[in-house]
Amino acid sequence: MAALAVEGFETYRAFAPATWVPPTVEAETVLLSQRLGDPGAWSMLAEHGADLVGHVAVMPAAIARRPIDDPRRAHLWQLFVTRARWGSGLASRLHDAAVGAAAARGLTAMRLFTPAGQRRARHFYEREGWSLVEAPKFDDAFGLDVAEYRLNLC
Repeated sequence: MAALAVEGFETYRAFAPATWVPPTVEAETVLLSQRLGDPGAWSMLAEHGADLVGHVAVMPAAIARRPIDDPRRAHLWQLFVTRARWGSGLASRLHDAAVGAAAARGLTAMRLFTPAGQRRARHFYEREGWSLVEAPKFDDAFGLDVAEYRLNLC
């Protein structure tokens, strides 16, 4: 999962400042282990044969990096599909599974952050019904402007 996430982060170089450095596989492995170890976290993998071709991860918004004290809100933390699967519908299937899992847990809304310059992802989320909350803001920890989106589940 960490390698797939880093592969996705590498695509940010197309719009990120030249000085921006994506997370490493090692750092992402640590973060995934911590976050997926939480009992409120949920994830799903998509495999083709022995290859991981996509994954999605959701956590309670109360434990996300920018926590919201709302026990009914989920945070769509990661949705990555290997570049070879772009346009295949896999991202939509993973997205729908995550939204369904959040709704099945009784959650009523979701939020996510995506880089402001990641037009492909932003169009995807908007097509899936997500709404931009406000103008993108610089995220010090990530080093990029990020856009916050929200989705009501009921």
